[in-house]
This record gives sequence, C-alpha cells and structure tokens, in this order.
Amino acid sequence: MMQIGETLYLDVLKPNQTKVKYKCKIEEIDQHQLFVTYPSNLRTNKSEFFMVGTKFHASFTTKDKSTYAFETELVDRMKQRIPVLVLSFPGVEGLKKIQRREYVRVDSAIDIAVQHPTGTLSPFNTVTTDISAGGCAITLPENHNIEADMKVTCWLVLPLKEQIRYIKQVATVIRVIKGEKGMRDRAPLKFMDISEMDQQNILRYCFEEQLKFKKNGLL
Repeated sequence: MMQIGETLYLDVLKPNQTKVKYKCKIEEIDQHQLFVTYPSNLRTNKSEFFMVGTKFHASFTTKDKSTYAFETELVDRMKQRIPVLVLSFPGVEGLKKIQRREYVRVDSAIDIAVQHPTGTLSPFNTVTTDISAGGCAITLPENHNIEADMKVTCWLVLPLKEQIRYIKQVATVIRVIKGEKGMRDRAPLKFMDISEMDQQNILRYCFEEQLKFKKNGLL
C-alpha cells in the first residue's frame, strides 16, 4: 500500500492554532517507523526544523488514487544516504481511508476552458465556482449541452503566488445543477487521473486562498 519514494503530506498545528501543510518523501519503511526526507512547507517550498516529539497528521495517496491518513510523531533524526526524520507508524491497521470530498476546497473563480475529447461538445471558456485537488465546479454557458457522466477535457489557469500554472485534466461531469432566479447552471467536475504535481499545485493554491481569507477575516 505505502511505498518507498511516495510523497507523504504532514499537517502540523502551529502555536497560533494555524494548520500548516508540509510534504516529504518516504525513504524507508519498517513495521513501526517511517524514514522520510526533511519536510518542506507547501506554501514556501522551504524545509523547516521540527523538535523530537512533534505530532503530525499524515496522509498519502496510492497509485489507484485512494487516500489514507494516520497520526504520527517525530521520534528521531538519522543520517543514512541522506539526513532523514524517523516518524512513528501505526501499521496498516492504523490507516484511515478518507474520501476525496475531504480535500481542502475553496470558493474561487479560476479561468477554465472546457471541451469534449471527441468534439461532441462545443468548446467554451468559463470560470470555476470552487476547486479542490479532487475536482472543481464550473458555471455553464446559457445554451449548453453538458450532461451528467460526460467526460470533458479542461485547461485551468491556476494563479499561484509565485507564478501561473496551466493544468490540463480529464474530468467527469458529476451532475448538472439548474440555476435559480436567472442564475446560470453549474456542474461539479471530478478529475479522473490527476498527476501528483497537478494535485500538489492545486493544494498549494487552496492553502494560499485560505490564508487570504483568514487575513481578511473571512474564515
């Protein structure tokens, strides 16, 4: 299930009660411990120092896109091929499978282009109403022919703090939500085969947006 070389995400609660997310690579696995690279902050991309005894909420995603979480603690530091941190590991029986809806989701209007892979659908440009690493919801044109279960190709323009990222994804239309009182229809989309890099960039964007909301007193 968990493999060497896999990315592990670590959440830690700072003294001001702000949750900060990090990522690291799994270097070695034994029955009760994980050996991982020094974690880097998802927002700044910089490594940070952690005291032995620091507790983390950890999560990882397998090749079949299943996501698992567990509680862990920094128990030691070692120098092997490279310097590593030693984390406690509860074993397979201590893993909790989580649903994609548990991804951080933020309300955000991001430019997105949509088309049908075979040309059945007239291409259109629109904006998202929210986004997460598992999918997004979009506003539909007035005269659209989008239907539930339709596969579409999307190009997202993701405005990260340091640069703009362009993300291409194949997605499934979950359903079409009829607009009320003159509002346009909306459609939630589920990303079908999101790469680790695209997932990481969307997660980073979501956390950057959350920070903005908190600074403006909206969270």
